[in-house]
Amino acid sequence: MPSSHAIENLLHKLLTEKRLAKRMALARALGAAMKHHSTPIVSGTQAIFLWEGAAKHVSIIGDWTHWRTQIPMKRIRSTSWFYHTEELPRDARLQYKFVIDGTAWENDPRNPHASKEGFGTNSEVIMPEYHDESWLKPEHIEGKPLRHGEIVKLSVESAALQESREIMLYLPHQYTLPSEKSTSMAYPLLVMHDGAESLSLGQFHHVLDHLIHAGRIVPCVGVFIAPNLSKRNAEYTLNPAYLKFCTEEALPKALEEATKRGYTISQKPLERCVGGASLGGLLATYMAFHAPMEFGVFFAQSPAYWWGKAVIFSEENMKNAASVQAILQTGTIADAHALTLRMKHELEQHGVKPLYHEYAQGHTWGNWRSGFARGIMDWNQLMHT
Repeated sequence: MPSSHAIENLLHKLLTEKRLAKRMALARALGAAMKHHSTPIVSGTQAIFLWEGAAKHVSIIGDWTHWRTQIPMKRIRSTSWFYHTEELPRDARLQYKFVIDGTAWENDPRNPHASKEGFGTNSEVIMPEYHDESWLKPEHIEGKPLRHGEIVKLSVESAALQESREIMLYLPHQYTLPSEKSTSMAYPLLVMHDGAESLSLGQFHHVLDHLIHAGRIVPCVGVFIAPNLSKRNAEYTLNPAYLKFCTEEALPKALEEATKRGYTISQKPLERCVGGASLGGLLATYMAFHAPMEFGVFFAQSPAYWWGKAVIFSEENMKNAASVQAILQTGTIADAHALTLRMKHELEQHGVKPLYHEYAQGHTWGNWRSGFARGIMDWNQLMHT
């Protein structure tokens, strides 16, 4: 298989060759080489995107363009090849699509890396210094087989919301000896918003399985709360009725079921964490600030702190900030970087030392999926300090 360097050299020759016959030969050579090479061509801080086919215009759109601006790709003269070179951070992992003749959005056919998102699948560019920390593949531990937890679906008749809602209860495999009782320990509690997508797109339950299997975290019980998608924006934006639903209806229902199945849930605030991404991260922060005895830790990924002109930073919302611990994560490219960093500084002013991580990624499930394990390990660190 030709190296990336060889592809770059071939592309450079094609771009600079003036003789038509030679150009045609180089174009055929590029086509032959690309049958055995994936795209984009990545080296250092440079990513070269290539597309070949019958089109008048080809553009690229992605995380670094905020999914709004289309960057025109250049046609290689006298060929059906288009190319674009982008400078990106060495540790970036970002998503993109090609736009063909202004209307057709397509994934990169030569790129094997893709991320499943809420609106479909996008191609991923993975830069040389990116390291996968998603924990979606179990660490091999000799003599200890991976045991998956159980997902139990529950229906909650909500008086606060005046309708029925679905929640998903994650019960970890109980790694106990035959002589031990499963009730001999109190399990930490994790509550995640956007519950259905946290499982289907985030694969968070599998990450928990793998972290527990590897001994990186203590087993925890998870409650994944799914919103009514048509009402999500209203419910997730500092809504007291939704807070009441979560704390007084959904959570008791889930804990009752867990108890029936032999899982005792910890009552210690530091062992109860509420998390979410984007508006879910805003909601998680709001819930911890307004119910600090229920949740001693919040885990916010790319939180939408911009909502309501950043009202989450008001004195009323921050009055209990000193009573909780925080885990904050954000992408640095077209994401929630500035306001997440502001929350870090605001919490520090209240005497809290947030566990803060930023990644050269965008506002995507790919980002949240890859950062989830780090956040859960951070929570375990807070529990044991």
